[in-house]
Amino acid sequence: MTNSDMQKQNRKRRPIRRQVQRMVLLLCVAALVVTGVLWAGSLFALRDTVQRDSRDLGESAAAAGGEALLDQMEQNLYKGVRSEAAVVDEKLERYASYVKDFAFYAHRLYEEPEAYVPKEVLPPDAASQYTYTMQLVWRDEDTDRAAVQEEIGLLANLVHLWQPVMTGDAENIASIYLCTESGFMLNYDERSDLTPDYFGYEQSVWYQLARDAGDVIFTVPYMDTFGRGLMLTCAAPVYDADGLFAGVVCMDMMVEDLTRSVLDIDFGEGSYGFLVDGAGYIIVSPQMEYDGTFENVRDPECPAYEAAKSIMSGEAGVAPTSGGLYYAYAPIDAASWTLAIHMPADMVTAPAESIRTDITARIGATAETMDSSIQRTGLISLAVFIVIIGAVVGMSGAFSRRLTGPLLELREDVEHISAGDLTHQAAVRQNDEIGDLAEAFNGMAGSLDKYIHDLTAMTAEKERIGAELDIATHIQASMLPCIFPPFPDRKEFDIYATMNPAKEVGGDFYDFFMVDDSHLAVVVADVSGKGVPAALFMVIGKTLIKDHTTPGRDLGEVFMEVNRLLCEGNGEELFITAFEGVLDLETGQFNFVNAGHEMPFIRRKGKYTPEKIRAGFVLAGMEGTRYRMGTLQMEPGDKLFQYTDGVTEATNGNNELYGMERLEAVLNKNADAAPDVLLPAVKADIDAFVGSAPQFDDITMLCLEYKEPMEKP
Repeated sequence: MTNSDMQKQNRKRRPIRRQVQRMVLLLCVAALVVTGVLWAGSLFALRDTVQRDSRDLGESAAAAGGEALLDQMEQNLYKGVRSEAAVVDEKLERYASYVKDFAFYAHRLYEEPEAYVPKEVLPPDAASQYTYTMQLVWRDEDTDRAAVQEEIGLLANLVHLWQPVMTGDAENIASIYLCTESGFMLNYDERSDLTPDYFGYEQSVWYQLARDAGDVIFTVPYMDTFGRGLMLTCAAPVYDADGLFAGVVCMDMMVEDLTRSVLDIDFGEGSYGFLVDGAGYIIVSPQMEYDGTFENVRDPECPAYEAAKSIMSGEAGVAPTSGGLYYAYAPIDAASWTLAIHMPADMVTAPAESIRTDITARIGATAETMDSSIQRTGLISLAVFIVIIGAVVGMSGAFSRRLTGPLLELREDVEHISAGDLTHQAAVRQNDEIGDLAEAFNGMAGSLDKYIHDLTAMTAEKERIGAELDIATHIQASMLPCIFPPFPDRKEFDIYATMNPAKEVGGDFYDFFMVDDSHLAVVVADVSGKGVPAALFMVIGKTLIKDHTTPGRDLGEVFMEVNRLLCEGNGEELFITAFEGVLDLETGQFNFVNAGHEMPFIRRKGKYTPEKIRAGFVLAGMEGTRYRMGTLQMEPGDKLFQYTDGVTEATNGNNELYGMERLEAVLNKNADAAPDVLLPAVKADIDAFVGSAPQFDDITMLCLEYKEPMEKP
C-alpha cells in the first residue's frame, strides 16, 4: 500500500449523502413555510380552475363559429366552381360546334360533289402574309397530286364556313385546316411564311385521336411549333360518301381567353383555379410555368393529391384535405376536363381565431385581478415567515460554502482539461465522493489523450485514401465522352449517354466514335465487380474495343480478338458484358455484336420495343470464344436505347426490381423525346421508384437517334 493510499484511508470520510441529510433535517424546522406554501397553492389552484373553465368555454364558442363559417365557405365554393365550369364549358362547346359543322359540311361535299363548284387552292405564298387565305400543303412528296385535284377543288368550298368563323373569333382562333387520307391539307391561316412544304400530319396526336375516337376531341394545351404561344386543338373525323374515314378537320385556338377565365378566379388570398384533363394532368394553372410537361393530381407530390379521386370522379363537389386545404371541383363535359379551385381553410378560420384571441385576452384580465388579490394576501404572510426564512438562508449559506469549495477547485481542474491540457492532474484532497470524482477525471484525461492521438493518425490515413479515390473518380469520368453534342456538325444522327457509378469509381462504361467519315461506332459495357479493380479493367476493355474497331472489319472478329487479349493475365477473373454496334450513316444498316449484354430497345414508328438479339458469352470469360455479328436496318427517325443491368435491376425498399416492363413504359412515355431529354427522364423514373434505397450497381445508358441519311460523296 502506498503512502497516498494510507493517508486517504486515515482521513475521516464524510460522504456528501450524509451532509445533504443533515441539511434536510435543518430545513424541516421551517414547517411554517411549508404550511404557507400549501395555503398559497390552494389559492393558485382555484385561480387556474376558473381560468381553465373560461378558456374551455371560449374554445367551444370559437370552434362552433369556425364550423359554421367552413360550412358557408363550402357552399360558396360549390356554387362558384359550378358557375365557372359552366363558362368554360360553354366556350369549349362553341368551338366543338364549329368543328362538328365543318366535318358535316365536308361529308356533304363528298356526298353531293355535283352540287358544288370546284375552287382553286394555291400553295402558301409569302405575298399573302397576314391575310387569311386557303392554302394547299402536301403530306409528303409521294402523294399522287394529279389524282386528288378534283377532291381539292371540291373541299375548297369549306372556305364558305371557315371565313365567317375566323372573322368572328379571329382573336382566339389561330387557324382552321383539313388533313385528308388522300395526302393533302387545306389550311386557312394568315401566316403563309410558317406553313411547311410538307406536313406529315398522319403521325400527329390530334389526327390519331380524332380518327380513333370517331367524334370531336380536344387536345391538351401545347406550345405552338411556330412560336405563337400556347395552343389548344379541337378536331373531328371526316367521312366520305361511303362512310369511310377520309381525314380530320381541326381548329387551333390560342388558349389565352380560356386561360384568363381560369386564372381570374379569386375567392380570396391564396385561392386559385386550375384545369385538369381526363388523365389527371393539370393543363392550366397560375401556379405553373409551361415547360412541355404537366403535373398530375394523382402524383403524391401534388398539393391536390388527397383530393385527386374526388376531382377525377366526374361530379361536382368540395373536398377538404388534411393539409388545411379545400378543393372545389366541377366537370367540363365538352372536353372531359374538370375545373378545380384551390383554397386555404385558414381564410375561413381567421374570424374564429379572432374570437378565440379576444376571449383569451379577457381571461387574462380576470387572472390579473385574481393575482393582485393573492399578492396582497401573500405580503401579509411574508412578514410572518421572513425571520424563519432568514435563519434557514444563513444556515444553508454556510453549509453550501463548505460543500462547494472542493467542487469549485475540481471545476478549475476540469477547465484545464477541457482547454486541451490533458496532462493536468486534479488534486485528490478528500476521501469522499468528490475525491473519487477527481481520480475519475484524472483517468479520463489520460484516456482522452491516447484516444485523440490514435484518432489523429486514423483521420490522416482516411483523408489520404479519400483524396486518391477522388482523383480516380475524375480520371475515370474524363475517359468517357462527356461533351454533348459530341459531333455538332453532323446532322445525320444525335447521341447522348450517361454513367452514374454506385461507388467512387465504377465498372460500367460507354463509348462512341467515328470509325471513318460514314460509320459511327457505339459501345455499352459492364465489368463484373465494383471499385478500383473494375475501373482499371474497364479502361483496358474500352481501349481494346476502340483500337480493334477498324473500317470494314467484322465486329465478331473484333470481340474475338478483344476476348483473347483480355483472357491473358486475367488473375482477378473479371469479365465484361459488352454491346457494340456500327451504324452506316449512308444506308442506315446497323451491324452489332453482343457479349452477354442486355438486349437494346429500338424505337420504330413512334414506339420503343426490346430487340431480341442473340447474345454471345461474356468477354474475358473463356479463351477461344467465337462471336457472331448481327445486322438490323434503321430508318430515319429510329432510335437505339442501350443500357446496363443497373437500370433493370435497380431495387427499391421493398426489394422489388425496376424491371423491363417499367423501362419500356417510361421509354414510350417519352418516345418523342430527344436523347438528351430521354435519358434524364428514365433516370428520374428510376430514382422515383428506388426512393431512399441505396444504389447497388452502376447505371449507364446510351441513346442513338438516326435522323437522316448521309449524302454520298
